[in-house]
Amino acid sequence: MYEPFYGSFVALPDLYSLQAKYDLIITSPSGTRVHETVGEPETKFHLMPYETGKYRFCLRLNQDKTGSRYVLSREVLWDLHVGHADTHTNTNLKEHDTQSLWHYVHQVDAQLQQLRATQQYLYWRERRHRMTVESTNRRVLMYAIVRNGVLVLVSIMQVVFIRRMFTKQLR
Repeated sequence: MYEPFYGSFVALPDLYSLQAKYDLIITSPSGTRVHETVGEPETKFHLMPYETGKYRFCLRLNQDKTGSRYVLSREVLWDLHVGHADTHTNTNLKEHDTQSLWHYVHQVDAQLQQLRATQQYLYWRERRHRMTVESTNRRVLMYAIVRNGVLVLVSIMQVVFIRRMFTKQLR
């Protein structure tokens, strides 16, 4: 029986909050592509292998989909887990009695590892989204300050222009 494998990756932003995007290609031992993700900063995958052998994971930077050519640091949080098999198969009577208990312990351990991986994935995803929102808020604030400054300057210029016009007519 084949054991499923699951994982995720999250591209962490650099100093200027630029986000790199990656391609993930998973190929089977025979060379067929079983999973492909193109131009994503984060993704999760869960696959059940259908043949024995070594599966190949290729994670590469996608320059076409990345917002800037100059992404400074290319840090990626990579997480990969393979399902657990029951390793306690000793025919000892004492272990035979507790074999079903060990099976449940391994199931809980696998679920706990998957939960930790999901939690870590969501933490970095939330952090990246928060940085994006804060960057957008700074841009909106600067745009509003500049726009209001221009409005104040235009109104001052109008007052000065109208005063000059009336002082020239009085003379």
